[in-house]
Amino acid sequence: MKKRTGGKVLALVLMLASSGGVVAQGYYELIPYYGNDPFVFCTFGVPTDCWFPINPATGTFGVWNYYCFNPVSAAQYARVCPHAFVPVGQVKSPRREVDKERKSARSGIS
Repeated sequence: MKKRTGGKVLALVLMLASSGGVVAQGYYELIPYYGNDPFVFCTFGVPTDCWFPINPATGTFGVWNYYCFNPVSAAQYARVCPHAFVPVGQVKSPRREVDKERKSARSGIS
């Protein structure tokens, strides 16, 4: 009986440890609009909440009617969208580093 309990505890600890690593790799926040799709949310905003996106990369938005304006969805736009759109050339990946090394090697040989 103790072996089964120990195995369950170990499995639970491993699941929690692995899921924490995934969350720690980047920014994540649940978006209750458009099926949790940040790109659609950041492109269109939420028109029914009476605001519109101006620049998703900076999180700026405009309000077209303060009577029906929902500050909760607009604040979420300002938090999420700067993380969803990474400027061109700012992405760092191992593949990109290998490509740079190959280009420098080719130019040195020629």
